[in-house]
Amino acid sequence: MKNRVLYLALAGVVLFAVLQRRASHAAGVPSVSPGGVVNAASFSQQGMPNASISQGSLFVIFGQNLGPTTLQGAVLPLPTTLGGASVRLTVGTTSVDALLVYTSSTQVAAVLPSKTPLGSAALTVTYNGQTSSSSAVQVASSGFGVFTRDQKGDGPAIVQNF
Repeated sequence: MKNRVLYLALAGVVLFAVLQRRASHAAGVPSVSPGGVVNAASFSQQGMPNASISQGSLFVIFGQNLGPTTLQGAVLPLPTTLGGASVRLTVGTTSVDALLVYTSSTQVAAVLPSKTPLGSAALTVTYNGQTSSSSAVQVASSGFGVFTRDQKGDGPAIVQNF
């Protein structure tokens, strides 16, 4: 009888673990694609010229389960949480929350606060309480990126003077 109770208890623990794993997979832990953090204008990959994310600049994150399935856009003032998603960068002991422009399940656009310290940063995306693994990003004081008409980084440039 004791063995049967022990067996049922063990089976319950295994079943609970399996269901919990399925639930976390179904909920979709955010995942940033390799090389998925880029300057919004140039889309330069890490290791390429001007691939750093500049203080005060617009950048894009590509991945899976980054936000809601339906694109959600922000209104001014830009929030640090949008549609249950947020982006945090940590440089050394300083963490800053990015200002979100839009968020969806596969893409997030954000503005890096000007107060972000320079250097190597760890970026994470949190969606509905689940946080991605960190992605390495280089924060720079400035960088060059040009928006283009075809949105691929080549062709006629888009220039605006605000």
